[in-house]
Amino acid sequence: AFFLADLGAGVCRSALRHLGVVPSTVFISHNHTDHAAELPLVLAVESLQKHRSMRVVAAPEVMLRLKTHRMHEMLSTGLPLEAFAEWMEAPEEEVLRLETEAGELQVTTYKAVHSECCFGARIVHGEIAIGWTADSAFDRSFLDILTSKTHLAVVDAREKSSQEHASFQEIKDYVASKPDVSFLGENQGCQIAIIGYGAASESPSFLEVGIPETAILRPGSVVSFAEEAGCIAAQKTLE
Repeated sequence: AFFLADLGAGVCRSALRHLGVVPSTVFISHNHTDHAAELPLVLAVESLQKHRSMRVVAAPEVMLRLKTHRMHEMLSTGLPLEAFAEWMEAPEEEVLRLETEAGELQVTTYKAVHSECCFGARIVHGEIAIGWTADSAFDRSFLDILTSKTHLAVVDAREKSSQEHASFQEIKDYVASKPDVSFLGENQGCQIAIIGYGAASESPSFLEVGIPETAILRPGSVVSFAEEAGCIAAQKTLE
């Protein structure tokens, strides 16, 4: 485990349960509590107590908010923020190359549509490319970027469309309009997986909105990548 996307309330416990460790590189999409709440505590424990080298990656606008507001409580330690982690800015649409325990990781941020300054990302490790919307209202051009030359796109969606989140129907219509995009499990082009829908009773399967069960990610879901007919395909293998 070498890369974690967001660190909201409960994520540390989930990472320890499913991965056995909190990854050393943490990307923060935006400063909302459900995406960044545990950052100060995790950095304090992992860096100061366990003496691990931690790294925080975020777009410059998000990084400023994290340092000014999210990490403010750590000022009481008398230590500079550099004592807690290496802080690496990922400017929008620029490839940031990171050396990790598993080799080079490339992260490119893209502006999402949300009330708080928020960035999704395209993440490349070796031959595998993953797009991630973070929290975003439906934006076709944003999805086009994250599904282009990408094996898997992890997409935030909820029952109803809003200025902060796409709806299940908008994502269904998008997939139907793109011959090179399918839902996870359909093995055609870039495959889309759904997250961010809330409780189990708010999931696409419970609401019967027509999104295949294979495309719905839940806590503990594992997506693996394998080469099939000369192409890399994503598949949900475990929950």
